Amino acid sequence: MFLSVRGDVDAAVGSNTAYLTINRLGTEDRSIWNKYQRDGQFWTLNTYALQTTFFIAFGRIFDKRNDSFSIQKLLGTTVANPALFSRAALRERKRYLSRITGADPPWLPDFIDQAWEPTARDLEPLQAALAPHYARFSAIYKPIRHKYFAHRGAESQQAIEGMFGKTLKTDVAEILRFLHTLLWAIRELALNGTRLDLNNFTDYDREVRSVASDIERFIRQLA
Repeated sequence: MFLSVRGDVDAAVGSNTAYLTINRLGTEDRSIWNKYQRDGQFWTLNTYALQTTFFIAFGRIFDKRNDSFSIQKLLGTTVANPALFSRAALRERKRYLSRITGADPPWLPDFIDQAWEPTARDLEPLQAALAPHYARFSAIYKPIRHKYFAHRGAESQQAIEGMFGKTLKTDVAEILRFLHTLLWAIRELALNGTRLDLNNFTDYDREVRSVASDIERFIRQLA
């Protein structure tokens, strides 16, 4: 389940970052804008594909259907199973991932002793932290995903424009930053016994910079 949700979050972060980078470069650099104009149909299709990918992945992350993997279901499992993050479980994971056989190496007991072992009460705030981000997605972005990208509804062009008019780049960035950081925190807890920290955005910032840098380097190399 973790890998499925992580894949959707990565797809949403990557497609959103690529879309914004392509548009930013065309606005900032006239030579890049001219490149876009020479192959206008390609760039129109490319940006539409990125936008579609983003909204489909964004919807999957929060999909509450029983037959879907969602961030809500992942957090429910996380909170209900604190034993997954016990020191004993961490020790077994470290032994498996490090391919340790026989006695524990000298570093392992000290590592396990210093690990954070959460209770269910320690994990419950994760669900409360998710709530405002889901509310924002549900109010603004879910209708666009369902009525425009996933299904072609009967709404007028004016209604569609009204839905898009409610979106904000800062909203999307905040939601994606939270989701990426939440999954990173759970991963670090499971693999290293690190205390949860939903305010450490280092890995999210690194990922966004990496995607934007790759996109910009590719575009600037084009003839």
